[in-house]
Amino acid sequence: MERNKLIQLADYIVREGTRQTTDGRCSVSYDELYHHFGKDITDINENGKLLEKELRQRDEVNTLIMTEDAIEISYHLKHCPNCQQDGSDGTLNLISLVGCNIYDEHDKMPAEDEPQAFSM
Repeated sequence: MERNKLIQLADYIVREGTRQTTDGRCSVSYDELYHHFGKDITDINENGKLLEKELRQRDEVNTLIMTEDAIEISYHLKHCPNCQQDGSDGTLNLISLVGCNIYDEHDKMPAEDEPQAFSM
C-alpha cells in the first residue's frame, strides 16, 4: 500500500473514531474500509499489518485489536470530545475524565463489552 493511502486511512479511522465515541471505544470493519478506500485490509495481510503499525504510533490510540472482521480501538479519552464535559476551548481537565469514566452521563452508551462502530 502506498504511504499516502496508509496515512489517509489511519487519519480517517482516528478522526472518526475519536469524534463519534462516547466511551473511548470504537470498531471499524474491514468491509467499510474497502468500501470507502478500495483497499483490501485484513488482520493477516500486509495492508492490515501496515495499518496496525501506523495506528499504534498515533497518540490518540490507547489499545488496538485486529480481529478477523474489524479493527477494535480504545482511544485515550483526552482525544474524545464526547467524553469531555465542561471543558473550555478544548481544554481537558481531570474532572471531565472522571465524569466520563465513572458516571453514566451519556444517553446512548453501548453495551459494556461492545465497542462503538462508525460508518465511513
